[in-house]
Amino acid sequence: MEMGNKLLDLIEQKETVFFEIERVLFTKRYKLSKKHSNIFSVQSISMIYSIWEGFIQQAFQLYIDKLNTLNIDFNNLSANIRIFHIENSFKQFTQYPKNSNKKNEFYNNLEIFFSKKQHILYRQINTQNNISFKILNHLLNSFCLLPFNKYWKTYNYPNPNLEEQMNTFLRYCNGIAHGGDISSEEKVSQLVYKKYRLLIADLMYEIRNKMIAGINTESYYN
Repeated sequence: MEMGNKLLDLIEQKETVFFEIERVLFTKRYKLSKKHSNIFSVQSISMIYSIWEGFIQQAFQLYIDKLNTLNIDFNNLSANIRIFHIENSFKQFTQYPKNSNKKNEFYNNLEIFFSKKQHILYRQINTQNNISFKILNHLLNSFCLLPFNKYWKTYNYPNPNLEEQMNTFLRYCNGIAHGGDISSEEKVSQLVYKKYRLLIADLMYEIRNKMIAGINTESYYN
């Protein structure tokens, strides 16, 4: 499947960057001073998050592009997908116009919109700069893809579940983004870096599986 291959290529690109960051910061291959090593290793968690958020944007765009190639009658798409497209096409639903002319324009555009049988689906995903367990599942539900169970794979007792692990990862990222102290006890070691690198890799591969399943089962239909 073309989409599946593109997703796999995307994941492999992200993993290559993960491994390069790890090699530079934690394998002693490059002679960084202790000061520089401490500074850059802390930022490595933010790097993982940036790569992760980029993957989410690109992966959902690939999925939406695939849906757009299917030429499905808009009314035959699932309600969740239609709502996603409508709300993103018309920001007036969340910021209703007060001016009469703007209201008339809004209603005229709605009439034109609903007169069309097919639409090119909106491609931008709002991650809210905070891809938590709940937000990730919200995105999956928006496209009728199976959400994650918080007790998944190795993310189960006695280990932290998936929701807890993702929340911890976000706390790390947010703490660093807001000036976390590099001299704190929660230094980013190679073990910490690897833990979150593997977390994101697990999520990326499973999202690919969910998207392929969504196409194969035609879960996008109403």
